[in-house]
Amino acid sequence: MIRTLILYFLSLKNTHGYEIQKFIQINHMDSYTKIQSGSIYYALSKLEKEGLIELYKEEQIGAKTRKIYSITDKGKEELSQCVQKELNCEIYDIGSDKFIIYPILRGLDQEVVINTIKSHIIRLAAKKRDIEKWQRIKVGDATLKVEALCFEMMISSLNYQIKWHEALIEELDRCMNYSKQIAEIIKKVDFSSINDMCEVMESIPNNEVERLKQEILSDPVHAAKKLDELVDLIKNESFNIRTD
Repeated sequence: MIRTLILYFLSLKNTHGYEIQKFIQINHMDSYTKIQSGSIYYALSKLEKEGLIELYKEEQIGAKTRKIYSITDKGKEELSQCVQKELNCEIYDIGSDKFIIYPILRGLDQEVVINTIKSHIIRLAAKKRDIEKWQRIKVGDATLKVEALCFEMMISSLNYQIKWHEALIEELDRCMNYSKQIAEIIKKVDFSSINDMCEVMESIPNNEVERLKQEILSDPVHAAKKLDELVDLIKNESFNIRTD
């Protein structure tokens, strides 16, 4: 997923590894996904060798040289393929990278997304039926409790995965709109200048953030104006925290 995230970020703007690293850290994505911020620079080097990104320019920051990258046409094609591939992955645990797939669906054809998800649901349902068959065969009165629970956990996981994917189809229009707004925030905010997004968001009244979020999702016509309000809130609170 790390290569998908980098390609997604660079599809929105030319930037450097440090900003992507900060984006991961301030959103604490390395706490609830398998994405690790420390793997950014290795992934950037690999993507550059594959011709998916290229060096745009270099900036001198004190004694350090910062490399600014841009995505190539080949990289844009790879991004589309990576996202579709992620849609076909199962959700295994609380660290599943798939939990952050819906905010990066921007740019994909909705019909392709729906057909991909429906096909995945069919495979999940078939896997569930297979496990249920073996549960009926193997689990009885003399079965170890730990073995019986293994079957229950697998079936429960598959049930939730099916529900998650069905919800994604049901709310796909909203997810696509949300994805567009997230993209605009990434374009407008320099995450390398923000220390901790949690601290920033905690300093903004919850009802204000939720109000703007709901207005952005429910009113696409005026979403740009509301999005600018949200971006200004993030920037202002970040500045206030740094100067306190």
